[in-house]
Amino acid sequence: MKNNSLIAFLLLAALPLINSSCEKTDPSLTGTASVADFSFVENTAVSDTLPYPIAITFTNNSTEAFMYQWNFGDNTSLSGVANPVHYYAGGGTYDVRLTSVGSNGNNSVTKKLYIEGACQFDFFKKLAECGNTTQWTWSNDGDAIKVWSPDATQVYFAGAAASCQVDDIYTFGADGSLTYNANGTTFDVQSGYSCQPDIPNAKNFHVVAKTGQKPEIILDAIEGSNRFPFIGTNDKIAGNKYTVMSYDDNNMTLRGTLSDGALLDVKLKKVVNLTLDQILAKLSAHPWKLDAADAAPIVVGIEASPTAYFAGGPLADCQMDDEYSFSADKKISYNANGSTFIAPPYSCGADLSYNNIDFTYGAVSGVAGIAQFRLPLTTNIFFGTTDSPNGVNLYRILEISDTKMIVRAGDGSGTIWTMKFIAK
Repeated sequence: MKNNSLIAFLLLAALPLINSSCEKTDPSLTGTASVADFSFVENTAVSDTLPYPIAITFTNNSTEAFMYQWNFGDNTSLSGVANPVHYYAGGGTYDVRLTSVGSNGNNSVTKKLYIEGACQFDFFKKLAECGNTTQWTWSNDGDAIKVWSPDATQVYFAGAAASCQVDDIYTFGADGSLTYNANGTTFDVQSGYSCQPDIPNAKNFHVVAKTGQKPEIILDAIEGSNRFPFIGTNDKIAGNKYTVMSYDDNNMTLRGTLSDGALLDVKLKKVVNLTLDQILAKLSAHPWKLDAADAAPIVVGIEASPTAYFAGGPLADCQMDDEYSFSADKKISYNANGSTFIAPPYSCGADLSYNNIDFTYGAVSGVAGIAQFRLPLTTNIFFGTTDSPNGVNLYRILEISDTKMIVRAGDGSGTIWTMKFIAK
């Protein structure tokens, strides 16, 4: 695109350098307008410490040009070098813009540059925001926190995340940045095992990914603080290093070494953001039943310790064929298939099936959950177990997919029942 005013200004500024003996005082525009164009290539440089700077060599293919300006799309300084080599901090997609200036006009072109960089490594690609929004939070498993003996042969403690932990969110950037959002409060081990606001954390991380070894996440120190950085619980972890014990697209288990040599495991899951309508659609897509294959399909405790009263066990025979069906118009039905497990006396009893009971549905406030439904306070209207939850009949959906669901009964102020369901 021709811009004679810009060219006139640039030529006036450049005249003393181009021809100090020129007698003209007003430059004239001659020749054809510049046409900007460029190509690029990623220099091969792979490290086992991720992310690593990626060098891109740009080749200027512009015509009729004598001045250039590069915008590399990563918020770094502009460059006037004709054929620059630019280092990007991490992988991703960048809009690179080259403006060329000729004697009869200026021109610009923008091209998308995709850099894989550290995102070519499987674990890093799953961990970090490699082209997609990827965030991690606590697993809802009953053993989301597990402490082992130093030789990993004995379990000292296993339990679920506390109420002020379950909404913690960790975002690992492809450039090595770390964002921690406590959503108000976090469980502070370093200050007396209590929920505290505004807990600082590391701003950066890196991953060591060596062939034949488990990946490791290593956190930077916290700037301006004597606290220790953390993922999950904020215990002091030796070397700020977490070994990745297992991972897949949606889950990972990390292990760190505590100051006394004990091993700390934390389970995280990927954040899946669903609207209330999307959750209801999944809820009503098919019947649900308790997950008999899980070692602890029902646990009982309090919000700060969901397994405090009962850490789980196998289902009774009469629970395995229970079916719960939801409809899009907010009705629920229960089919006991002959017998219902009554708690108490904790034995199989009469069939307490019900049909087309209205329930209210909406967002969760103040406690863990992505949606909730409330059943009428009527005798023998329940979900999952007959003894949950006294006085409120409120059920919070902690997570849901097309095939699995975790529901917590209770409003968080007293006893809670956490139940795992699978699609029928």
